[in-house]
Amino acid sequence: MNNIGGAPKVADSLISSQSKAGYQVSTVVLTVLESQWIVAFKAAKTVIVMKVAGTLFMIGGIIHQIRVAIKLSRVIAKQKPDIIVCHSAFVTKLFYLSKFIPGSLSVPYISYIHSDYISESHVEPKTNPISALIQSLFISLASKIDMLALQQAGGLIFVCKALYQRFANIGFNHHRIVISYNPAIDDISNQPLHPTAISWFNNSQLITFVCASRFHHQKDHKTLLKAFAKASKNYLNIRLILLGEGDLEIEMQAITKFLAIDEIVLFAGSVLNPRAYFSLSRAVILASHFEGLPLVLVEAVASGVTFIATDCPVGPREISEVLKCGTIVPPNDVDALAEAIIEHIKTPQEKINRSEQIAQFFSENSCANKLESLLQEVVFQKL
Repeated sequence: MNNIGGAPKVADSLISSQSKAGYQVSTVVLTVLESQWIVAFKAAKTVIVMKVAGTLFMIGGIIHQIRVAIKLSRVIAKQKPDIIVCHSAFVTKLFYLSKFIPGSLSVPYISYIHSDYISESHVEPKTNPISALIQSLFISLASKIDMLALQQAGGLIFVCKALYQRFANIGFNHHRIVISYNPAIDDISNQPLHPTAISWFNNSQLITFVCASRFHHQKDHKTLLKAFAKASKNYLNIRLILLGEGDLEIEMQAITKFLAIDEIVLFAGSVLNPRAYFSLSRAVILASHFEGLPLVLVEAVASGVTFIATDCPVGPREISEVLKCGTIVPPNDVDALAEAIIEHIKTPQEKINRSEQIAQFFSENSCANKLESLLQEVVFQKL
């Protein structure tokens, strides 16, 4: 699995639950990032980190993926698992490829789909006709392998109904589907808040919003910053805290300076206690182009506050409907997002209590029980 975003937190929760139930769980982390980003996976019997490079659509990337699949087959042969859970469509493909390596074990597997793979797979076409043709061929081949790998899985878990429907709309069908919302996970640390954040939260004259997401094109911080700058023109008492790190962080810092909002926007870095920030904010904002089931929105509501999120293909709207709260705006719409922020500024804050819905739909036990039922079904079917 990749170690970015909510998927590793969910995996860590599932590993802990399965270990408590008596299972021995080993974790293979396929990552393009440095080790400090990796969730600890303390309950795992073994944690194996494998660095991954390359892209889905270039020749070098495909060659590298085959090399990773070879390494993965060796790890699996050594571990001799009874079943494997792949925490993304991409990792499912890597495991599927590993099954064709000579000497590999035949092991049943489950694919856990956390993100909108269809949106993730979209790339801008090349302008050069020959390059565009080559790109199209590789995308088509990669897509066919991805779908075949998912089809051959013993079972599939989708983290929301809309995500499954997105796959169904392109004709994908499987005999064993489970819908399991990701759980609202408590903070794993009580580290002190950033000093500037504390000063803003303690100032009753200020209204502070929080965004927790890595600095990546998917999260569209550019639209968020433009919308916040527009809202701040008439409301000088608003502040924005950005939690996370990523390749685009320096670019986003430059944009805040260009928009003259660098004094009211805090880049607080990655934190282990985002819910401590959420609970003190006016609302949590997520401006993504696409998502799976964004845990930050569930955790915001679990922390007692509401959210503003874009109506990307899957995730935010379903969370809003299930929890009966939140403001949904069109993606990539500066004006609509600015208006939503202003509406929250003008409206007195109301603490959200959705504890019953959180317990019913987003509990760690519910998530773990659904996975265990599927694991048992797939393993015993093999036997």
